[in-house]
Amino acid sequence: MEAFEVTVLGERWRIAEREPMGATPAYDLDWLDGPADGTYGFAVGGAPLTPEQLIAEATAFVEGFSEAGGIGEDFPGFVPARFRDAGFRDAG
Repeated sequence: MEAFEVTVLGERWRIAEREPMGATPAYDLDWLDGPADGTYGFAVGGAPLTPEQLIAEATAFVEGFSEAGGIGEDFPGFVPARFRDAGFRDAG
């Protein structure tokens, strides 16, 4: 699969497949306009995934990011696009 970019809930992602020789593929999901100056992301693997499944992974991540107890608490200065667009700002 060729790497591709997608926008999910206002957030830009680059999704790329890594296929180690003799192993199942893994996928890097880089949050291009996310926290840590766009260097934040995550990887999934264990089975081949379709682009639609990978987009669903990014969507679930963005949705859970700002939930109570979510990883977003580790980035207090970052406001996701869907909240920026709604007029919310960082309180810090």
